[in-house]
Amino acid sequence: MSGSSLFLKIMLALAGVLLLPCAQAARPAPGGKAVKSVEAQASLREVGYESLESRIGSVLVIHTSNDTTRRGTLLRYTKVSLTMQLGPESGSIELAVPRNTIRKIMLEIGPADPLYPQQEPQNKGKPGAKTN
Repeated sequence: MSGSSLFLKIMLALAGVLLLPCAQAARPAPGGKAVKSVEAQASLREVGYESLESRIGSVLVIHTSNDTTRRGTLLRYTKVSLTMQLGPESGSIELAVPRNTIRKIMLEIGPADPLYPQQEPQNKGKPGAKTN
């Protein structure tokens, strides 16, 4: 055996020993029951235009007759139009939408408390204080 081939075999064996831990490194777990993002957990509910009067500050998704969909926070409401603040992905602008161009209004409902997903509200029953 020549000296150069022996040296080559020793170097390959040394490289294999050094790279073995990298080949056995932990791989990420499969996505089975991964935690979903907050946006994925939020749900939408269709609401009427008149019910927006008490929803100032709520997040809305509006489908218009121009085949556009806008998502933003409701700033102002009148009987003929509404104004919403679009998110940073849309330029963070205020957009006025006339009522006659709105096809459908969806109200975004936040996710349940992640610590207690199965918990029922504690204020069941008749509202108000009890008298003795």
